[in-house]
Amino acid sequence: MAGAIICFMFLSLSQAYAQSFEVYNRKSFVNQGEVLVVRVASDLVGKNLGLRVFDRDYPFDSNGFVFVGVEISQKPGSYLVYLVEYQEYQKAKQFDFYYTHIDVKETVFGDPWFVGSLRPKNKLIQEQRAKEQAIKNKAYKSANFYENYAVGPFLYPLESIEKTDNFGTPRLYGQRDKKTKKIKIQQTVYHAGTDLRARTPLPVVAINSGRVLLAHNFPIQGTEGNMLIIDHGSGVISLYLHLSKFKVKVGDVVKKGQVVALTGATPRKASPHLHFMIKVHGTNVDPLVFIDTINSALPYGEIQ
Repeated sequence: MAGAIICFMFLSLSQAYAQSFEVYNRKSFVNQGEVLVVRVASDLVGKNLGLRVFDRDYPFDSNGFVFVGVEISQKPGSYLVYLVEYQEYQKAKQFDFYYTHIDVKETVFGDPWFVGSLRPKNKLIQEQRAKEQAIKNKAYKSANFYENYAVGPFLYPLESIEKTDNFGTPRLYGQRDKKTKKIKIQQTVYHAGTDLRARTPLPVVAINSGRVLLAHNFPIQGTEGNMLIIDHGSGVISLYLHLSKFKVKVGDVVKKGQVVALTGATPRKASPHLHFMIKVHGTNVDPLVFIDTINSALPYGEIQ
């Protein structure tokens, strides 16, 4: 009897500490502005589980993966990672005793550049931008966190990739002293995407399969212009700005590599280029690094 109890206790402890998820990032570290890739154990796929990291819970998709965008502002350091179980009418609680750590490393996003002074917006523009933000927020909230629409490796949006401004570049707003030439910084805005050279109307392709959440014109100078948003599932959406023409509409299901738009220079006075973005569970990440990370980390043969 005693032997049976000891054996039972041993099995219980071994099961409790069994590895219930795996971090797919190499050497278990990730840089600011990049993506963390985690997969739950195969016998736990489909259960009501999420991943707790950075003091936030992220649900696993139908294939057992979760993608976590790391904020530009996330402090470098070591962070605890573990599973949580969602329970009806209760807060998520820790699922088991297995945990690990992920190291966030600092990213150098490039040299800051001075844009100019902060110009006060009149009331009409403020009201219009509030309405436009509501349009974007509605699209963001309709993204699917649980189903995966992507098929195989991700593509780049243009045939030729030449960056004209990097993700995360600090853009400084403030007042320049005419005598000392020094700048008094009032606001720092980090570039939320990557600008790609596109001097003529070029075909823009869907970086993976998905459904169109938004195809809308934002006309105010200095804003998005013609903006397209595609939901790839699993909390991943891609955004394409300053387009000259849409080739799809809201609700369309698109295939990877399908031409969805043409590059442009909208709204007025914008320079011709493609502003390309990826959001992961609402967090802006470096879109080109995201594609490279996902393509190298995911075992596509296992999830198709």
